[in-house]
Amino acid sequence: MAEWARNYCVTVCKLYLMTRTGGKMDALAFEKLDLLLGNHAPFLISLSDGLQEELHIVIAAAEVGAEGGNIPDFEEVNEATREVLQEILADTQPIEINERRLFEICFHDYIIYQIRNESFSSFDPQEIRCGKYLITFEKSKLLSRLNEITDAQQLEDGSFYPDKWTHYGIYTQNHVIDVVSHCAPVISRYTK
Repeated sequence: MAEWARNYCVTVCKLYLMTRTGGKMDALAFEKLDLLLGNHAPFLISLSDGLQEELHIVIAAAEVGAEGGNIPDFEEVNEATREVLQEILADTQPIEINERRLFEICFHDYIIYQIRNESFSSFDPQEIRCGKYLITFEKSKLLSRLNEITDAQQLEDGSFYPDKWTHYGIYTQNHVIDVVSHCAPVISRYTK
């Protein structure tokens, strides 16, 4: 990455963090947050794309709820089916949103992002990745097609335009978000 671009990304990230945290630098690394999320995929709370190619993603950690908690009413099924379903679910524990553990992942500049319904996303054994729910890819289908679907290029001399990029994956309970960016994301605890 060119020195001026690296300095720009770092400066923007620091200013943003200081604004969000009242002057305190409270950033998390992408890989560290992946470890903090635990054994269950997080929930996507919101995603917004600003006017200046700034992508804000808010996720919530998941937590295991109380046994027999959050059982739906099943009003649309007959009484016998309702009783059977409620009996089956009485011994289960739901995976719920932990509203005390919200995180914002901000990409201050990106090349491309996409969101997929996780039900229509499959694991590709050819991809090389690191992480469980917050993933960085060394090799992916998206990276292999990047120069076909954007103006981002790896030049013959090995350099990159606009700069060296990374493919980030954010795998939530219901969504798969892919972001390719030449600036690392800024991650902070999110407060409503």
